[in-house]
Amino acid sequence: MANLVGCAAMSHAPQLMLDPDSWHLLNTRQSERLPDKPGLERETQEVKWAKWNGCMEAIGKLREKIATFGPDVLVVVGDDQHENLVDDNMPPFTIFMGEEVEASLSLRYLNQPKSENRTKYRVATKIAEGLVSGLMDEGFDPSYSKKTRYDGGLGHAFARVLKFVSPQAKHAVVPVMVNTYYPPAPSAQRCVHFGRALANVLRRIAGDQRVVVVGSGGLSHTKIDEQLDHEFIQALKQNDLSYMAAMRASDLVEGTSEIRNWIVTAAAADRRGNLDEYLPLYRTTTGVGCAMGFAYWDLS
Repeated sequence: MANLVGCAAMSHAPQLMLDPDSWHLLNTRQSERLPDKPGLERETQEVKWAKWNGCMEAIGKLREKIATFGPDVLVVVGDDQHENLVDDNMPPFTIFMGEEVEASLSLRYLNQPKSENRTKYRVATKIAEGLVSGLMDEGFDPSYSKKTRYDGGLGHAFARVLKFVSPQAKHAVVPVMVNTYYPPAPSAQRCVHFGRALANVLRRIAGDQRVVVVGSGGLSHTKIDEQLDHEFIQALKQNDLSYMAAMRASDLVEGTSEIRNWIVTAAAADRRGNLDEYLPLYRTTTGVGCAMGFAYWDLS
């Protein structure tokens, strides 16, 4: 049987890809004329750099933690933002099961072509196929794909996190795409059920490969909501899947919707999680930015 040895989750927002001196290139939502949030005048450039460096340190720690799990395969749970899943077909859950796949780190903010900055990954096809079949037995009917249509290959949720946690592309991967972004999206409760089913199926797949599930995205953005983040983190630490299942669709919108990927991962782990770091990276005094989180679950 495949061995599910650990889980991890981390943010993937573009503020991790650009240092604070370049954050002005990102969307500031100025046209919305948002009011200033009290206290954010203290978010000086020095503070922004300190937080960003803290994120880089947290990524390093998470990469090291994943390495201690000794995975052969990374099952990456991420969203797709009109990259490979578009309006002609928007399934709630999709498993990629081609033999290999590429992913580009190119940033549109820098006008970088998607044909550049590409990395090729081996796909653990047998595990991907086993997930599709096994999830049907668990009451899910996931879509599957053997090709990408996006000129960058896999979407950014996969490209960025894989580059951080497997920089040499030495791990085989199984991309699991969740439609978090475009309503009607799967409910938080459905994501809990999917995460549990994912773990159940992984443990039934033949073979002795060591598997780590990695959730990609979140936390709240582009309007940061620290209260929502802290309540979710508390649930993560306590393995309070009931709280996660009850999260409202009206709160899980835009970038914040990616918390669904964390919910899937937390439910797959189904035990208390460990938070390495939480850092809200504000880029405006109106509260626009991305709240970054880095967590893991040791299942050994």
